[in-house]
Amino acid sequence: MELLSIFLAISVSTIIVVSGQNPRVTVTEGNLIGKTVRFSENQFINVTKNVDMFLGVPFASPPTRFAPPEPMTHWEGDRNATEFTSACQQRPQPLFYPVISEDCLYLNVYTPSPKPSGMPVMVWIHGGNFVAGTAMSYDYYGVPLVAFGDVIVVTLNYRLAIFAHFSTEDTESPGNYGMLDQAAALKWVYNNIEAFGGDKNQITLFGGSAGSSSVNFHILSELSRGFFNQAILQSGTAIGNGAFKHDPVAELEKAQELGREMGCEDVVSTSALVSCLREVEDPVALSTAADKVYAEGYPVTMDGTFLKETPTNLYKMGNFANVPILIGFNKDEGTLVPYIFYPDYHGGPTAPPINRNAFENIIKGSMANNGRDDEIVYDSVFQEYIDWTMADDPESDYFQSWVNFGTDSNFACPSDSVMRRHVEAGVTVYKYYMTHAPSKSVRMYGDALPNTPWLGAGHAEETIFVWGLPFIDELYYYRGHNLTDEENALSVKFMQFWTNFAKSGDPSKSSVGGEAGVGEDSWPLYTIPELKHKELSLDLGEGRAVLARQCHFWNEYLPALEAFTNTIDDDEKEWQESYDDWKDDMTDWQQAFEDYKQQTTCN
Repeated sequence: MELLSIFLAISVSTIIVVSGQNPRVTVTEGNLIGKTVRFSENQFINVTKNVDMFLGVPFASPPTRFAPPEPMTHWEGDRNATEFTSACQQRPQPLFYPVISEDCLYLNVYTPSPKPSGMPVMVWIHGGNFVAGTAMSYDYYGVPLVAFGDVIVVTLNYRLAIFAHFSTEDTESPGNYGMLDQAAALKWVYNNIEAFGGDKNQITLFGGSAGSSSVNFHILSELSRGFFNQAILQSGTAIGNGAFKHDPVAELEKAQELGREMGCEDVVSTSALVSCLREVEDPVALSTAADKVYAEGYPVTMDGTFLKETPTNLYKMGNFANVPILIGFNKDEGTLVPYIFYPDYHGGPTAPPINRNAFENIIKGSMANNGRDDEIVYDSVFQEYIDWTMADDPESDYFQSWVNFGTDSNFACPSDSVMRRHVEAGVTVYKYYMTHAPSKSVRMYGDALPNTPWLGAGHAEETIFVWGLPFIDELYYYRGHNLTDEENALSVKFMQFWTNFAKSGDPSKSSVGGEAGVGEDSWPLYTIPELKHKELSLDLGEGRAVLARQCHFWNEYLPALEAFTNTIDDDEKEWQESYDDWKDDMTDWQQAFEDYKQQTTCN
């Protein structure tokens, strides 16, 4: 039976190397030799096409640690571009990324074969909380998208964790190297994509999780705005918790602490500190020490080059790229954090139980980590997320409250804020809300990581469908396979919507002058006050105003409350200063009165 099921899967979808074909392109730095594969799927996509792949293409020179990327130098002869290169240096995860290196600034290009002309381009930025991940993976294998959607797909690497983030808050090491890597890759694609048959004026940037936040940062950065003309944001923004932080004093202190951890003699001189850390030969030892010092938090910061202002201020000033966007999030994004914190429940049918005390501590910790350390603010969040129908029961389970809190505060409501800013600027916006819980989670990985049903429509689950994982043979024993027929068909719809947007700027149209889709192929424009979205489920319906009350709480009420409490603090400080001045005056008056009483009186 097992052999039969494998045979049926392979007969439905096959990807084979086409022998005797070695596609060749000439880019700025020299010649590239790729390979051609034939993609054939005869049940859900019904397509057989050749796809050219150019893998491990350098878009910059091997980077100097804690320095911006430099252009790749010219090479002589033909460069082999037929295999993935290494993932960027990160915490070792041999199961997922067997080869990691600081020499990692490479990208992959997937294009229809024979070479097209003027083809729309989609550039993917992977997620991983800015600490993990790679483009050198079959999880982001562009072949199904290219074969189905008639687009060119590019996936790119960028530096991660301390190697992307380290800053001394001066010119010795300004930081944001991961974002500068991405900007360099976008510039390279813009300058070279025509050699692959792409249209440099029709580039859609898309990403998931931290990759989605990255897309948002590029919308805000003057450095990279000119290299794309559309964007897709999947569960991540520049204003979400943990994506951005600017605290120069704390950054310098952490940099110095890292120097002490690594045995640097002089941590006061930033030049000496950077030089010392560059000389550390073991990158794993360096990253391990950094994870301890930085608590594994490496947000984007304000470096003066990639980002000259905070994301919030840039949006307030209207200083962002006015490009069409497709943006959305999943119903159960908030199951991500419990999944990370409770590994004993991986593969189990039920989620970890959370009592009220634990829930309140989780809320306080999360809020404090994001600069919201105020009892009045805590109480308002408790009022919003405690289920008061069961609050009197000490045995009540607050797991769903935790999930709702995480979904709303980290994903849904930052996305809501971003899409509103774009609509107010007159930009075309399409919104999605994914409610389908896959029968096999994207976090499943063969026998090593079993399927976890309680994740629901969790964080990153949409990538199964966007990338057509059910149709990638290389993932058969790992993830994205053994889904239902309805889910396989849903993956085709996701690919249709995403590539339609790349081609026409409208997920319901396959071309600029094409007919808008109807029924399950329709997709409403997101406008205010209509607030319509596409629901990504097996029914592919539409809805409106999802989580509107919750997002008003996070985006309007809570900031107003914080402003009010800050005003109270200022008033109290002013009152205290006035009281201190009064006490000083009273002391002076009392002394003068005592002096007066000692004077000789007249008889």
